[in-house]
Amino acid sequence: MELRPATAEESDAFSVAVLTAFHEELTDELRKRYLKIDEPERSLAWFDEGSIVGTSGLFSRAITVPGGAQVPFAAVTAIAVLPTHRRRGLLTGMMRGQLENIRDAGEAVAALWASEAAIYGRFGFGVAAQTLELSARRPAARLRTPPEPVTLRAGAAGEHVAAMRGIHDRVVPTRPGMLTRPGPWWEERLFDPESEREGATPLRAVVCDEGYALYAVKRKWDDDGPAAQVVVRELVSASPAGHAAIWAYLLDLDLTRTVTWELAPSDDPLWLALADPRALRRTLWDALWVRIVDVPAALSARTYASDPDVVIEVRDAFCPWTEGRYELSASGCAPTGREPDLVLEAAALGAAYLGGTTLLDLAGAGRVEERTPGSLARASAAFRGDVAPWCPEIF
Repeated sequence: MELRPATAEESDAFSVAVLTAFHEELTDELRKRYLKIDEPERSLAWFDEGSIVGTSGLFSRAITVPGGAQVPFAAVTAIAVLPTHRRRGLLTGMMRGQLENIRDAGEAVAALWASEAAIYGRFGFGVAAQTLELSARRPAARLRTPPEPVTLRAGAAGEHVAAMRGIHDRVVPTRPGMLTRPGPWWEERLFDPESEREGATPLRAVVCDEGYALYAVKRKWDDDGPAAQVVVRELVSASPAGHAAIWAYLLDLDLTRTVTWELAPSDDPLWLALADPRALRRTLWDALWVRIVDVPAALSARTYASDPDVVIEVRDAFCPWTEGRYELSASGCAPTGREPDLVLEAAALGAAYLGGTTLLDLAGAGRVEERTPGSLARASAAFRGDVAPWCPEIF
């Protein structure tokens, strides 16, 4: 078998292989969608007698890190191996090749969403951001205090892109884990073919000066009357006032019984704003998995809540070029020959990178070893961000 990038001419065969592994089919709508965001030169695929049997891809994106910088990173996507070719090391070969390509491209960080959570830890990825699945029960779910009156604009999602883009651009630097959306990425976020709606209305938007939401409604009636579900795709607010105004609108839509959002920030304060917090069910899931590809560059790109003043030893059997000891301070990170204060695997470092998963928690799980007393608490406090990392889009 041969491992190489799939060409643009092989895009359909590549897409069919990916979708087959995920039990889906290639449609004209999906083909047009993929062509807008595809980077075939960044793919790697296994070919068996000319047929694609394993796939992996990368998107060139930028992610916010603690401190507000937008750092170029490789968004790992389209990882699949056909059932006929499993247990042969194809995934391992693709992941190693992709991480080497990411290193050679000068990107210090890679990240992905894991379809199966048990897979990617062995490749050095760690859970760096979590997400809340929210389900609000109407009419019990109402705000404790009515929001200040604001001007709301609602309508088809495509009518409000400029306003939403402006709010999104304001918020991105304030939240680690969020991605910039250049070029076709806003169009990708609004992708809404009828075949993907599962019975919901076309995607709509509600916007005010300080926030917006993308949502649809699944209409339903039962023996107790109207029972429609409001399905939120994205809600971004630049202030508490914006957050309250948008939620007040969503929780007051007539003929609806529930409001659900699968990808809320893990620290979303809605439950604290409700008169009855039990009217909101919250379920926590793993979200963005991060992999450090260049330790000094990645750790120097973000800022810290205080001076870490620590030497860390990184162990990395899968990408041995990252192994070593590094001196980390508020001014940056560089290799060192000094004895380590902390020892950890690459996956643990990736988990801590965005400031959400703490080094203290990782140590409690047996994934960080403290060699110098006091260094763990100091470094954990330094890595911690002001807000939880959040990635509102799956790539």
